Amino acid sequence: MLNLQKLAQEIERVRIHLHELVEKKSGNLIDLEVAEVSIQLDKLIVEYERVKMQHVRR
Repeated sequence: MLNLQKLAQEIERVRIHLHELVEKKSGNLIDLEVAEVSIQLDKLIVEYERVKMQHVRR
């Protein structure tokens, strides 16, 4: 479960960063930097769900 906790913390860190970045970019959701951080967050969420499913199957 430690890996899930670390992933959850990283997801929260990146989520906050994304929120702050969107505010900084005046809500421009198609800004390249915003899109890159959003993709990073998406990948972390997918990884979190993958790890969570592995724990459920055990």
